[in-house]
Amino acid sequence: MAMNRRDLLMTGGGMAAALAASSSGPVLAQNASPSVTAAAGSGSNDLAVYAALTNEKKINVTNLRELEAEAKKILPPYSYAYISGGAGDEWTMRENEAALNRWVVAPHYLAGVKTPDISHTVFGAKMALPVFTAPMGGQGIAHAGKEATNVKGTNEAGTVYVNSSVSNITMEEIAAAGSGTKWFQIYFPADRGYARELLQRAKASGHTTITVTVDSTTFSNRERPVRVGVPSPNLGAGNGVKTAGIDARTAAVQKADLNWDDVAFCMKETGLPVIIKGVLTPAFAAEAVKHGVAGVWVSNHGGRAIDCSSPAIAALPAVVKAVNKKAVVFVDGGFRRGQDIFRALALGADAVGLGRPVLYGMALGGAQGIQAVYARLKTELTMVMQLAGTPNIKSIGPSYVSSYDPISTYST
Repeated sequence: MAMNRRDLLMTGGGMAAALAASSSGPVLAQNASPSVTAAAGSGSNDLAVYAALTNEKKINVTNLRELEAEAKKILPPYSYAYISGGAGDEWTMRENEAALNRWVVAPHYLAGVKTPDISHTVFGAKMALPVFTAPMGGQGIAHAGKEATNVKGTNEAGTVYVNSSVSNITMEEIAAAGSGTKWFQIYFPADRGYARELLQRAKASGHTTITVTVDSTTFSNRERPVRVGVPSPNLGAGNGVKTAGIDARTAAVQKADLNWDDVAFCMKETGLPVIIKGVLTPAFAAEAVKHGVAGVWVSNHGGRAIDCSSPAIAALPAVVKAVNKKAVVFVDGGFRRGQDIFRALALGADAVGLGRPVLYGMALGGAQGIQAVYARLKTELTMVMQLAGTPNIKSIGPSYVSSYDPISTYST
């Protein structure tokens, strides 16, 4: 669930103002006193509400879906509305989960598997499980520690953190906060000079791949935060302009007419593997491979971009076929169980991105909450693999899943 730079941080010209401020120092608003205790129902312009989100504790996670209801009890109304909501009627957001159950696990019993190995490696990054934290901007709405808390929890869980270019703190601070692998996601700016700065800073700070998000070049109609009736909080734009001669107030403008030249620019400027995020059709996937991308990421932005677009899992098989093993394939959108991860891997995904549950875990328990989220997925995936008869991640293939048709599947 990568968050759109403009409608997350603030409305109108506030994003540009935050960038301008962050280029010379931290953004401070409301002069909120840390001694103020704010209730979750307080107005979202009161920064004390967000400063009070300081949980750092072990949490019990038995079902990732249950985290949302628990997080709702402590999050400010704007935070919950923004994180939980999708675009339009939220059909795509709902279908991301519903469509998963149109595929069923086809176990291979008596396979002699005792203890499956769920570890994985992608782009040279060793992962404790084939799941990673997807890019999410402006994480100060979920926890006072912002992105530093998330990268710490994610890396300590043994997996990859994908850093959003619209983070509340700098990419350098994020890189320093966790000891594991970080990848960098960019909302490509209209100003090429600013794009170059972001890409070069990402590489210099140790990020090892670049993800270009292509499905959010304009506003989507996310209505839940609008209904809350308060403006989005100014919690800081971490990656403010540092290059002399670039106008910080216009640098925040995202490139609306994004094209393949911009993707090539990312490749040339960094020399790092480049991933395209927002792939939903086999034709686009095939075109991405022709342009030399290292990975395609099947995603509808967590149902937050175009409503009534394909559920991610429904698009996955055709994309995998079109890529034909010429690029790595990721997928996100609605994954909540080890069974979900298993089915995505069987359909050809190399790894799965996780969004909302990570933020809910962070709100409830900070870095330890995120570790608990991943620990639950590790337990469930290990269980499914053992029961299904798969000794390791590479062994999970198409024969372990089938489309669900109650008539043909169970008739004799």
